[in-house]
Amino acid sequence: MFNRIKFFSFIALLWFGIILPYFFLQTTWGAKYAGQILSHLIPDYEFSIGKVSHSITHPYEITFENIRIQSKTQANNFDAEKLIVGLNTNDLFQYHTFNYLFIENGDIHISSNIQDDFDAQILSLKNVSINYENATENTNINLTNIYGGVEPWNSQLLNKDINSRFNFTVEKASYNNWHLDSLIIQGNQTDRQLNFINFGGNIAQSAIIGKASILADHSLLIDQLKINKFNYQDNFDNQLAKYLTNIPKITIKKLSILNSSLKLPDVTIEKGNLEITHLNYNQGWQIDKSDLTFNAESLILYDQQFDNPLLQWHSNDNQLTIEKAIAIWNKGNFTFSGNIQNKILNVNSLIASGIHYELPNNWYNSLTKVNGFNELFTHIKIKQFTLMPSLIISTDPFLPFQFNAFETFGKNVEILSNANTLKLTGTVSIKAENGILNRVKLEKPDLILNFKPICTDLTFSSLVESGFLEGKGCLTTKEVQSFTINAHGINSKILSAWHMVRNPLESEKFTTELNGTLYPLNLDGVLIIDNDRYIISKNIMLDH
Repeated sequence: MFNRIKFFSFIALLWFGIILPYFFLQTTWGAKYAGQILSHLIPDYEFSIGKVSHSITHPYEITFENIRIQSKTQANNFDAEKLIVGLNTNDLFQYHTFNYLFIENGDIHISSNIQDDFDAQILSLKNVSINYENATENTNINLTNIYGGVEPWNSQLLNKDINSRFNFTVEKASYNNWHLDSLIIQGNQTDRQLNFINFGGNIAQSAIIGKASILADHSLLIDQLKINKFNYQDNFDNQLAKYLTNIPKITIKKLSILNSSLKLPDVTIEKGNLEITHLNYNQGWQIDKSDLTFNAESLILYDQQFDNPLLQWHSNDNQLTIEKAIAIWNKGNFTFSGNIQNKILNVNSLIASGIHYELPNNWYNSLTKVNGFNELFTHIKIKQFTLMPSLIISTDPFLPFQFNAFETFGKNVEILSNANTLKLTGTVSIKAENGILNRVKLEKPDLILNFKPICTDLTFSSLVESGFLEGKGCLTTKEVQSFTINAHGINSKILSAWHMVRNPLESEKFTTELNGTLYPLNLDGVLIIDNDRYIISKNIMLDH
């Protein structure tokens, strides 16, 4: 009898103490009660559970459906259609350590660091979205439709010496206003260093792939970054500057930008390719000890268009060596090499040929203006340059001209930027096969310019019709200090055509000795014909 009572007592205990609560917890009421129990046992969080499931075949696994966890002390919350928890077999009755956590169709919102320490040997996400906001750092990160996992995982992963590996795909991601699509992230964490062995995605309809690490000091080391079909316009530099204010030190070992276009106020690049090594950012970009190769379909720099440009350089310390620069400019080709140091451009060799260039109407007035020049360089030194047969045209109505087979040779030419003017030194020789200067035909024109501090010395000569003309002068940017012409077999009406003397006395042989202002042209001096001297005042011969 006593044994029978013990048996029925055991059955009752088993039924009411274990079996009935077991099945009760898997009902709607039981799930609600389980949420209340968890909220009591873990007082910093509020739990709401739609359903609890358990299988005898997986005794250490519990499935929660339609679960919501809300922090009572922080603006952090967790919602998921399904959360599968693998309990720690070493200690079933604790809530900090788990064998695995599987989250399906979840939404996680984090507005501050999670203070509690949770960990799992495996964290798996399936269609989970994460939103992270940090008002102090003005940071907002959104990740949508995440698939993947971390082994092992800890809520303080980035602040602990935990070795783990991770693999994720993300349908959409955003950092503040930067948006990425189809993101893939693979990597690990070792000694508080976060390594992205492989990452890639799409940004602004361009593809980006790379390999990078976040170091213990929170600086970013990018081993390789490749961007394809990157296109941006107008205010990109302002946006970039805005976001870089919150970015730590960056080291990029190799950056490749392929088949990309960029449009800024002073620079436009179409279908460009750029590869640069050893690029650093620390409150500003540095390119010390870097190599660069750049080419594009076209480059517009300060309103000048260059087709098929190719640029190769190497920088070391404060000097940037231009190994090769090639482009098509105004239907011709040019190439040069040199170096840049402290905003000084040293050109070893500059060769151009086949240029068809039309000067703007105000070409002389703007010739000595900086016009954005000193933003790039304060000084240009050209050891030698050569312009092989080209075509030069000016449509200025005051003095239009055209020179065919135009050639130029320069040696030791220096261009110095000072305030809003340019100063030149050196020697330049110019010649052409033929030309027209305001309807006057020239044959074999030849001009030598010697740029000096006080003025520019020039000597010139040309065949004109059946005669010969030669002369010399001394000019500044504003004044004609002296200008002498000796003409033989040339009608003196040429002086009127060139606006030097409006009413010259006709002769086939004459000499001028003039001075005055250059722009606008206002000359005084004498006109010598048959040893007679005629006074010139303000471009007019007074004694005629």
